[in-house]
Amino acid sequence: MPELTIEDRKIHYDLHTKPTIYYVKIYMDELNGAQVTAPEKRKTELIEAFLQKKAAWMKETWERHHAELYHVDRLSLEDGQKINYLGRAYQLILEEGNEFVFSFSKGKFLFNYPGDEKENQTNKQLITLAKEWLRDKSEKKFSDLHSRTISSEEDAARIGKKGKDAIVLNWRLIQQPKESIKEKIQQLIDEEMC
Repeated sequence: MPELTIEDRKIHYDLHTKPTIYYVKIYMDELNGAQVTAPEKRKTELIEAFLQKKAAWMKETWERHHAELYHVDRLSLEDGQKINYLGRAYQLILEEGNEFVFSFSKGKFLFNYPGDEKENQTNKQLITLAKEWLRDKSEKKFSDLHSRTISSEEDAARIGKKGKDAIVLNWRLIQQPKESIKEKIQQLIDEEMC
């Protein structure tokens, strides 16, 4: 599957060529991500150049339509924040400590950070560690949701992909309720377009 890279993020897209169209068209499908239709005779390099120009728009459109999946990217060092995990919002506790540690215990997320670290660096570490924790849990939890082999993938501006024998899901779905994740899995199995 072809892909673009913007700001260290990959955007997968499906390319469909047709003899009856004369321009390149991009549609951001809610489930499958970028769907690109192009003339059959258009050179691949020209299609890729056009898509590279539109990559920022594709990324922005995807994130706007799936804002709930990007909440973790907006965490800050303010009190009273919550992190979604399997559809529930859990309180985030911030505490000064000796090193950066992110954990989940007794129904709360805990982030320890060195007090002498710069605020900007501490905030970046919070986001990085929270994303790593959620990504790790997605690997473990997704496989429990269906009899098919399911694994997680890096965020690639799509909910997932159905392969021959397996399904790959965007790790960010771990923030959604189990029923919602199961619904997405079924939509991928049924090869729905949204």
